[in-house]
Formats: sequence, structure tokens, C-alpha cells
Amino acid sequence: MKTRLTGAALFVLAALIVAGPARAGIEVSPDFPTQGQPAAVTVTDADVNAMRGVSVQAVYRPGSEVSHTEDVGKTADDGTIAWTPSGAGVVTLQTVPQADEAAITHTLSVRFDGVPISGLLILLGAGVILYGGVIRGVRSLLALPPILPPDT
Repeated sequence: MKTRLTGAALFVLAALIVAGPARAGIEVSPDFPTQGQPAAVTVTDADVNAMRGVSVQAVYRPGSEVSHTEDVGKTADDGTIAWTPSGAGVVTLQTVPQADEAAITHTLSVRFDGVPISGLLILLGAGVILYGGVIRGVRSLLALPPILPPDT
């Protein structure tokens, strides 16, 4: 009986350690927004209460040489703000920290609003090179001379 109780206590303790403390967060609806279409951004604190009047920024292509930051605006009383992504790719939404607060961040992927022509052309070019090489190899194998007489 004592071992079962100890095992259950260890399981609960491990679950609490893995779960970690509650954190403030940024949620985006839909999960994968599309370029040029509005999305709802909600900022909450560690107790899942809406944070109002918080400035939100979007960093497009974070960590790269061509990253740029765009101000989204301030959250309303319900902690939400409307955001229309201006570009596709990886975007980090972050709050602007006040005084001794830490910034809240959320990294997500923004989809293209259609099929990018450059991506389609690269795909077709790679297919032509790949399958063109295969066709050339098969043709050269089939063009071998007829069976030669054995060496004596």
C-alpha cells in the first residue's frame, strides 16, 4: 500500500514538473493566417486574463538579415487586436515590454494568398532536370550495340 501511494505521489510530482508554471501567451485565430486576410490576435497573462492596452509588433522573417518589424497596434479591452499579415513566411508576434515585464512572443507561419509563381517555376525546372537526366540515361542504355561475339 505504501509503495502505491509513493508511486502515485511521484507520478503527480513528475506531471507538475513537466507541465511547468502557467505562462502568458499570444493566440492567433486562425492558427495559420493567410497573407492579406485579417486574423484575430489575443494576448493573455499567466492567469489567462485578457491584457488590454498592450502594444503588439510583428517581426517578419525573425533572425534573418532581411527581417523587419511592423507595429500591429494596441489590444482592446478584451485583449484582442485585428492583424492583417502583409507578407508570407515565418512571423513572430511579440508584445512591447513595459518597465520590468518580459516580452511575450509567439512564432507562426503565414500562408501565401495563392500559388507563388516563382515556386511553381522552380518546381517545374527541377522536374525537367531530374526526369530529363533519367530519360537520357535510359536512352543511352537502350542504344547499346547488339551482343558482341565472346572474346576468345
